[in-house]
Amino acid sequence: MRDEIIRNEKISSNDIGGVDEIPESNFGQDSSQQSSNKSSMPMIGGILLIIGGVLILAQSIFIITSSETIVSLIDLDIYGEMNLTITPEQMASFLATCGIITTILAIFALLGGILSFKKKTLGLAITGGILGTIAIAPMFIFIPNILCFIGLILIVISRKEFQ
Repeated sequence: MRDEIIRNEKISSNDIGGVDEIPESNFGQDSSQQSSNKSSMPMIGGILLIIGGVLILAQSIFIITSSETIVSLIDLDIYGEMNLTITPEQMASFLATCGIITTILAIFALLGGILSFKKKTLGLAITGGILGTIAIAPMFIFIPNILCFIGLILIVISRKEFQ
């Protein structure tokens, strides 16, 4: 009798009422059905960010390396009409600085694309998408910015799939 009482004390209240919850299992599903539960939107968004980041990076490297040539094509007399005195050297250094800033933004877009492709670190993936969207890429008719924006939307929609 005493042993029965001790055994009854060890039984929890959840066990007395029967089965509480049956955990969901993937019994009866093959591995292809299990993997199809997650979408490929983060990977597509990551690929778009990587493509946009590469194009922005190519443009920024071009601007940095050929800022002197670009300045020679610009008519600086237009700025003289506005009472601004800008020398060709100042304009070249301004373009090089813009190219360096754009390079940094492109690197973040690439990093965000890689992290999105791996479905890791949602915050950095979103940051990469935002910075890739605001990076100025007029040489490619803003196509990299549009790609980064679409990738950003796909990442935000599929945010629950990130670790």
